[in-house]
Amino acid sequence: MATTTNLKATELTTDLVKGVKDKLDEVRAMFPFEVGLSAKDRMTNRALGSRSTQFVQQAVESMKQNPSLVPAFVDATEAETYFSMYNSLLGIRDSVELLHRLVGDAMHMAGTMANKQSLDFYNSVKRGAKSNVPGAQSVLENLKPRFRNVGRPKSKTTETNNGGTAPA
Repeated sequence: MATTTNLKATELTTDLVKGVKDKLDEVRAMFPFEVGLSAKDRMTNRALGSRSTQFVQQAVESMKQNPSLVPAFVDATEAETYFSMYNSLLGIRDSVELLHRLVGDAMHMAGTMANKQSLDFYNSVKRGAKSNVPGAQSVLENLKPRFRNVGRPKSKTTETNNGGTAPA
């Protein structure tokens, strides 16, 4: 899959962010139900995969074609309604996942670009501090803690019986 990046350094205004959140709240309010599953609920309530989706579709069709075989405790109409609902939600989920991916990818790239610019600035400040540029040392000291304990772990040493040190 080819990478597409059409991300410009554009400020997302407070109004734009609020407008997007308001629209998402509108969409959420359109649903005539509210479902919130716990982790346990997700484990105990079987989700439909591709094979079980085919099974349910065939079973719903069979119930419609053979109503005399449907036991009294099974509501064929309700099963068909739930399956139709499932398929409708599947289409909505695909659109939501595309939006989720767009937002996630944009966040990823915006963060990457901000980090790159920040690292370029940091490296410039380091060079400035070495050259005694006024103010560079204090900025370096402010930014430097981010890079403590970053990189390859140093081997631990322990004292040996003869007073020297050895790797731990």
